[in-house]
Amino acid sequence: MGGMSSSWSSSGSYDWGGSSSVTRKSARDYSRDDNRSYTGSSSKGIAPPVGKDITAKGDLAAILVVDVTGSMQKWPKLIFEKIPTLYNEANVAIQGLDLKDLEKGKKASDNLELAVIAIGDAYVDERPLQVVDFSKGADLVKGVNKIFPEGGGGSFGRESYELAAYYLVNHCKTPNMTKSKPLLIFACDENFYDSVKSSQVKGLIGDNVSAISTNDIMKSLDEKFDTYILRPEPSGPCDVYRQAESHWKKYVDNQKVLKMSNPERLVDCIIGIAGYASNHMNVSNDLLKRRQTSAQVEDVLKTLHPLLSK
Repeated sequence: MGGMSSSWSSSGSYDWGGSSSVTRKSARDYSRDDNRSYTGSSSKGIAPPVGKDITAKGDLAAILVVDVTGSMQKWPKLIFEKIPTLYNEANVAIQGLDLKDLEKGKKASDNLELAVIAIGDAYVDERPLQVVDFSKGADLVKGVNKIFPEGGGGSFGRESYELAAYYLVNHCKTPNMTKSKPLLIFACDENFYDSVKSSQVKGLIGDNVSAISTNDIMKSLDEKFDTYILRPEPSGPCDVYRQAESHWKKYVDNQKVLKMSNPERLVDCIIGIAGYASNHMNVSNDLLKRRQTSAQVEDVLKTLHPLLSK
């Protein structure tokens, strides 16, 4: 969504006009026009967040945890190259802004702060925990572009999601969010390990702790965040997938564990979750209908159906 995003620094720099040249131009179109095809850092990515907290200063915060291992295929790229669109529309949806006002030229304030965590497998990967602090605009794009898309991962149907959960429980601060929980979305496909390994916590985060049960960490995560899980659905039978889905549902409201068959609608679904979580689903729907075909809209609503049918 939005025009002239090559100079994007805020939601206010986007074109919210109602003409078809704007509304029918996809997030991928804008990424291509901006030469913003995500390839990831050519270096070793973002160093582990040893001794570092992430802090949102305002009263609207969201965290996106993305599995960047090989089994996720093109999911990370689809998310990261569309970060301007994702931020811009999630920001508008969470605030419940009137699209008619935006089309008339009213500016959208960048009140949302977004943090991004790229997660891998701490047992085998070089960069299993890469953290982009809460940010917006050009700083958000620069941070995401530093992520190294390692594409590794283990071979046991598990990734180190519990390490991201530990980090967020203990090192994510949102002191001014007093009316609601921060929004947390995992884009992932597998299971997590049964315990948070003390040596991994020490080496990647800097804390001296004994091994912690993932069960305890996940309970703390649910208390602190409004958590949603977006998972790619395999085309055929997959016992590992079903086991992982069942495991997530032990810790997250079952309706918030969502299955996707079409990764092209990933960003739309994230924006939809942002609207739903803030009680502004009508704004998310309007955003979606502005730039997608009826079939694409139905695709998104199919994924979000468990939420909308509550």
